[in-house]
Amino acid sequence: MRNDRFSLYWYQADGQQVREKYLQTFDECKEAFDRLTQGPAAQMGIVKSIKLIDGLDCLIVELTRKQDRWVRTF
Repeated sequence: MRNDRFSLYWYQADGQQVREKYLQTFDECKEAFDRLTQGPAAQMGIVKSIKLIDGLDCLIVELTRKQDRWVRTF
């Protein structure tokens, strides 16, 4: 897994996609993932969905904000 690369996307309430990380290491994506799920933007309800995708464009995990918690939707 050391050489694997991942991309991290998040979605706003209006459905607009934001690319947070593109083909970065897992550790680099994990920092952003933690911030998006627990940081100020998540607390204010700006982040509605998060997707982690591997270098082959396969969906690894998808989380969606339901009320006040994150639910794994994939």
